[in-house]
Amino acid sequence: MYSIIKEVLIKGNYELVDVLNKINKLWIEGSLTEEERDELVNLARTNANPNNSYAENTIQIANLWEYYQRLDIRLSKLENGQDVEPTEPEEEWPEFVQPSGAHDAYKTGNRIMFQGKKYICKMDNCVWNPLVYPSAWELVEE
Repeated sequence: MYSIIKEVLIKGNYELVDVLNKINKLWIEGSLTEEERDELVNLARTNANPNNSYAENTIQIANLWEYYQRLDIRLSKLENGQDVEPTEPEEEWPEFVQPSGAHDAYKTGNRIMFQGKKYICKMDNCVWNPLVYPSAWELVEE
């Protein structure tokens, strides 16, 4: 099993979170040694392709629905002659949101909050959170 997974990782055509979960499952089942697991996890993170790791369509649809609802409320207020509150300024440390495509992948220098901690992105086109791909993020100590 180890050699098959390693071949897949070398080719690079996989979704990072999915393959990490499969590697951990095989390790828990006893099909991989701890050393094999560590090697495969590192190889998976090194060879991961951001184009294979975008959020599922259901997440994209949910985000679009939320956006639509906010627009609908604002439009209704405008049509009824009510004042529309200005949009809130962007937070300095916005909460991590799973990218849904190349248009919203994180870039070098982007700042996020993830599980109550602040991080700065260290790579362009990053679609992974700090737990999945820690080397792409720098933890900001306060």
